[in-house]
Amino acid sequence: MQIETLFTYLTLTVIGLLPIMNPPAAATVLLGLSKGRDKNYIVSQAKAVGVYLFIALCITFFIGATVLDLFSISIPSLRLGGGIIIVAIGFNMLFPRKEADNTSPGQDSIALVPLTIPSLCGPGTMALIISLAAELAIHRDELHMPSVYSGVIAGFAIVALIAAFTLSMAYPLLRALGQNGINAFTRIMGFLLICMGVQFFTLGIEEIALEIYQML
Repeated sequence: MQIETLFTYLTLTVIGLLPIMNPPAAATVLLGLSKGRDKNYIVSQAKAVGVYLFIALCITFFIGATVLDLFSISIPSLRLGGGIIIVAIGFNMLFPRKEADNTSPGQDSIALVPLTIPSLCGPGTMALIISLAAELAIHRDELHMPSVYSGVIAGFAIVALIAAFTLSMAYPLLRALGQNGINAFTRIMGFLLICMGVQFFTLGIEEIALEIYQML
């Protein structure tokens, strides 16, 4: 095991993924969707996100490209799908249904969708990880792969822990804002999510248009 190689890829993984994932943004999504919930619900969702995120990152790294190829899914299509999901969530937050306020705590887990996918492990994150896996496959003979894989997986674990901790900190903010503050905050975040979804959708359209143009 080459410790220097392991540490290098661990650091690169953490530094590369955190800005794209933006855990504080996912925490605001959790905050907006947790109206009427208690601390135990928020903390349990944060812990579940940590587990789901680590699994999702590992799956994307090892078989993500294969799965996309198997179903003929391109990265632009992934962006389009993620954008549609985010826009739908944003509309539900911007125009909440009255019956949603009566939902009892502990129901309707949001840890996998939308917090893990597509908020944290979205199209950008998947594209970066798949590109990394492809690059490592090209240079397989030049690298000590056990150290590289260990470093990347350890980086995934650290990123997942950071994300879970960040999301768990949403509860103090939830208490500070109060019910009226949460109502206003939910609508603001709903609007911002719609904008983010449209941005994902627009990027996907641009990439598809570019691919078509290059084929002509």
